[in-house]
Amino acid sequence: MNTEKLVFALAFLVLGTMAFNIFLQGELSQQVVEQKIQIQYLSLSQNTAQQSNNSNTAENTQTVISFEEFLPKGVPAIYGTELGVSFDKPVESLAVMQALDGDLYQDGKLKFSDLDDASKQDFIKIGMSISCEYCCGAEYIVAPNGQPACGCAHSAAMRGLIKYLLINHRGDYTNEQILEQLTLWKTMFFPKQMYQKTIQLQAEGGSLTGTVLDEIPDMVGGC
Repeated sequence: MNTEKLVFALAFLVLGTMAFNIFLQGELSQQVVEQKIQIQYLSLSQNTAQQSNNSNTAENTQTVISFEEFLPKGVPAIYGTELGVSFDKPVESLAVMQALDGDLYQDGKLKFSDLDDASKQDFIKIGMSISCEYCCGAEYIVAPNGQPACGCAHSAAMRGLIKYLLINHRGDYTNEQILEQLTLWKTMFFPKQMYQKTIQLQAEGGSLTGTVLDEIPDMVGGC
């Protein structure tokens, strides 16, 4: 039940962001059309849930998904054990993944130049489909030339993970699945902001009380 709610909430954010950014890049392909269909399905499901909640109290609307249910937990499949990262240890995992970004850090392990031509294009697409707006305000984590769009640790960690998965697990993850993993990590890096944004998407007018938000950290790790 927890996983289904998390996937529902994050899928809307991931698919909407990626479709919009690919459109901006002039690459509205069949893949995006399929994503738009999925977004419409999610929107329809959301509207149905909202109509059902209209007869309920504001309290019921605010508890669509709890903070504990929202957070990803455990070791990510495939790459988690390899890298030694876990959603349960966001600070330590942030340090591991940011150290992979050789384009920002001289001693980083992976560089944009290490990717083949096809993976370079995928790297740019994925990196321009997610932002670091809650830390440094960057619209994307990757510039159109494949280089870092900002220098914060959070974006470095996400760029490092993209390169790692494209190099080592290209057959295991599609671009959308890599973006989904980045969104899960972004949730751990910015729990309060991501939780509030998801609740607002889930329920019309569903705002969180100050007491609830005050108990959630703004940001994990340094910028």
